[in-house]
Amino acid sequence: MARFCFADLPIELVHIIIIYAAQPTFDQDERYDRSSPYSSALNLCLVSKFFRRAALPELLHTILLPKSRNVTAFMQALLIQEAYKKANSVFQCDYVSHVRKMWIGPPDDNFTSASERSHAIGLLTPVMFAAPSLALSWKSVDLLIECLEHAWKSRPATPVNEEHSQPPWKTQTLSLTVGNPVHGTKWNSLTDTPQGSAFLASICRLSSITYVYRDYTDPQPLISSQNYRLPDWMKTAPLASFKSLQTVTLPYPRTKAPISVSGLSNRGVDMHMELLAFPATLLRAPNGIPSEIQAFTGTGTISGPGEEAIRSDGTHLRLSLSKLRWYSGLGYGWEKIWACML
Repeated sequence: MARFCFADLPIELVHIIIIYAAQPTFDQDERYDRSSPYSSALNLCLVSKFFRRAALPELLHTILLPKSRNVTAFMQALLIQEAYKKANSVFQCDYVSHVRKMWIGPPDDNFTSASERSHAIGLLTPVMFAAPSLALSWKSVDLLIECLEHAWKSRPATPVNEEHSQPPWKTQTLSLTVGNPVHGTKWNSLTDTPQGSAFLASICRLSSITYVYRDYTDPQPLISSQNYRLPDWMKTAPLASFKSLQTVTLPYPRTKAPISVSGLSNRGVDMHMELLAFPATLLRAPNGIPSEIQAFTGTGTISGPGEEAIRSDGTHLRLSLSKLRWYSGLGYGWEKIWACML
């Protein structure tokens, strides 16, 4: 029997294989390895310099930092990269040129020493704002405020022949993740500063992956008829400050009888996800922000995975192709939804 030798493959094919193998599990269709989604990419980086150069951009494309320890570890990685750059090391990598999506969970108050805080914020800011899609825990809004202040102070002067300068961030999609919603004071820290106001005004797409759900104790058939309840924080958020907002996107787990409440809490239940997207104009109705969005019924329903429906008011509904292991606890399952659907 002929033996296969990886080294005999064309270099272009090897590169493609490495890139695919390096994709985090939450960015693929197979079951999500929540405990270590980057394990394949990290192992590939240890094989050789060539493997590292191919795998690292895939690892950096979608940066997931759901826990405080992840935020701290990422800051350490930025400090190491700074040292590599100063030493002109072959291991240096420009994170800014590769990141496209970034999720930042609640950081530890002491993720860096007070004396190094400003330096750490200076390293994190360009990476955070290189991502067109940014997801934040409510508890990480303070970190956003610090990075906005640094970016605003560090932005280049506006050329004389230009009336307005480009904002020092590429963020267009903002996702607000699990945790207790921001209270008014936090919103004021954004709306009452020029950088905060400019940031909110530049957001085109807004999503909420806070715990939005429909009643698990009243399971619906595959064609659902319940209305879509909007997250409570939207009722108090300064939505008028989102001047460029075009689309709001909300994911909902789709229940299918029978549902075990204990299984949902302890073992998890495999469910399809519904992704609801509607024009921001629906939040600017004369009678105020609605509490829910009307369900898709009749000819507007979807009957199978991967299907999509659209109404005359511009509201879209899409059902995920594959199921996701869903838990009732906050935070479980949202990462894959954010990485693959939002």
